[in-house]
Amino acid sequence: MRRTTALAAAVAAAVTVSVPAYTAYAAGGAGGVPAKPGTSTSAPKTSRSGKPSASTPASVTPYTPPAAPGDAATPTAKRITPSEHFAVQVDRTGKQPMDQTWPAAAEIFTQAELRQVLPGLTGMTATQCATGNLPGGGSTAKSTTCTLELRISGEPDDDRSKLMINIRGFGLPQQIGKQWTRDLTQDRARSAKRPGLYTFYANKALGVSAAYTDGTTTKVLLQHGDVAGEVWFSGIGFTTLTNDYLASRRLYRTTIVPSLVQLLGAKLTTTAKATA
Repeated sequence: MRRTTALAAAVAAAVTVSVPAYTAYAAGGAGGVPAKPGTSTSAPKTSRSGKPSASTPASVTPYTPPAAPGDAATPTAKRITPSEHFAVQVDRTGKQPMDQTWPAAAEIFTQAELRQVLPGLTGMTATQCATGNLPGGGSTAKSTTCTLELRISGEPDDDRSKLMINIRGFGLPQQIGKQWTRDLTQDRARSAKRPGLYTFYANKALGVSAAYTDGTTTKVLLQHGDVAGEVWFSGIGFTTLTNDYLASRRLYRTTIVPSLVQLLGAKLTTTAKATA
């Protein structure tokens, strides 16, 4: 009897030693942290119920924006060929911003991209770039605001058009989505009091999750894989695109804005090489 008990204990000890130790996922789901010597990097453990254990990376829940109004616009935009892409990554736990993978505000649009919808563009200078706190908390070392001063043929030197960029943040879809829902709710309330000022685009109509504009400031919700982001841009000037002031501003709202929204959707990716 004693020999049987001793043998069973030895077998149990051997089984215990052979159970592999698992390491946590790297931030953003980019791969596993190297294991310590003597440990295994096998697949994550599961419980007896078949559900992943606590060592399994948290799953990412996509964000579904509120439905667009019934009269939402579905414009056909002139497609801009991106000069570069934003290979943004996220920490699946939501604890680290991973802002080293974000674009800086000055990098949102390039001169080559803007020239595709502004043929008269001859130059662009990024000014007043600044870092700061992010909506909902946190901060980033990347510039989140910047003014792109444009030089367009025919514009007077003292009245140049500008694009003011405001990166509201990148992160997990539910984190960014909560912020988006709050801003959208407030702006829809304002639009009810000022009909005709806002243009709400149908969700996914321009290759982005959602977008809308008040004619000056355009707000864009981006999602790609596990990453979401919110970018605002404001167009100041753009009054000499035609010989008529009102027609020029209308051209900005109806042609340039939709193309820039679509461009933002095409530029966001989660890998160093874009899929399209």
